[in-house]
Amino acid sequence: MRAAPSILLALAIQTSGAQDSLNVRALFQWTDPSLPASLAHDNTYNEVWGHARNGREYAIIGSTMGTHFLDITDVDLGLVNEVGFVPGAFQGVAVVHRDMKTFGHHLYIVCDEGPSTLQVVDLQYLPDSVVVVYDSNDLLVRAHNIFIDTLQGRMYSCGGSSQFSVYDLQDPAQPSLLLDLEADVPWWGQTVGYVHDAYVREGIAHCHDEDGFSVVDLSDVNAPQLLGSLTMYPEPGYNHSGWLHEDGMYYAMCDETHGSRMKLMDVSDLSDIQVDTLFGSGVDTLSIAHNAIWQADLLHTSYYHDGYWVWRLLPDGSLMEAGHYDTSHEPHAENYRGAWGVYPFLPSGRVLVSDMQTGLWVLEVDGSTAIAETSRPNGDLLVGPNPTPGP
Repeated sequence: MRAAPSILLALAIQTSGAQDSLNVRALFQWTDPSLPASLAHDNTYNEVWGHARNGREYAIIGSTMGTHFLDITDVDLGLVNEVGFVPGAFQGVAVVHRDMKTFGHHLYIVCDEGPSTLQVVDLQYLPDSVVVVYDSNDLLVRAHNIFIDTLQGRMYSCGGSSQFSVYDLQDPAQPSLLLDLEADVPWWGQTVGYVHDAYVREGIAHCHDEDGFSVVDLSDVNAPQLLGSLTMYPEPGYNHSGWLHEDGMYYAMCDETHGSRMKLMDVSDLSDIQVDTLFGSGVDTLSIAHNAIWQADLLHTSYYHDGYWVWRLLPDGSLMEAGHYDTSHEPHAENYRGAWGVYPFLPSGRVLVSDMQTGLWVLEVDGSTAIAETSRPNGDLLVGPNPTPGP
């Protein structure tokens, strides 16, 4: 679908002085005041992703009404245009979650509320238009998150109506179901169970199971194998999400629980997964890390009330803060507000952040500076059960 180019409350940021920041500069903020907020969490926006094609860069952000496509190529000139919009199959104030990922020039979109669908959008015609090539509930109605293993050409859906399932993307416009873990694997329910989110590389799925973390070999969908798990660890919370470092040794994990710090784990031996480091923003006892993505040795994180935070992995395996930028004016409370998602893979180096209330942020990071070494766990840390979820 084609949307008339528009700039809706798109604000060129001349200085970062109005926000709490360190080594990060805001280039642009975009929001659309005509969009409704959800009743559950007062969020208008959810996930963010990015796409680059033919020398141009695009930000993709979900809302209660659908998925928005913005050309940010000329953001340095203060020019950001909404060049496409795909209405959600389910829209309105009951929507909290949308998630989207790319595979080549196709974008896959899901929603975790209402009678929704899996949507596949062809991006090859940008900036002129985006084209919906698949919109159906035949494979799934709802999903909480999706992940695409680009090396194997497979999509993984988490939560929602189909629980944890694997789809073949050999024909990108016509996905097909390969495996429904809950239905097809007898031991799955008792061993892993509900998967809230997952990171998958070459068929090895790192699963966030609410009350723990499991690693499963799904390279052969006819013979899944559990490779390792971690259910007791320091400062446990609602095991929410994570990302594997490119070297395959380190994994960053987020527990979606107020005051629970992030975990840097050694996953080089999956039979003995270790939490090496606890770290976090340290802004407030109610701070929550939501999503984190490794880009080489930089760990980019969306931190609900605290905004965007980035850490650098040093050669000795320790972490140092490289910068932050607060996208939210919401006070810390026992709720879920602020930064939802982050995307750091655009060729320009710009970082995209979605804030539940303030919309899309385009940020520029000074990657040359690292400060504030993090602490490591010690024998006084408590290990306990995992609490209840957020969004």
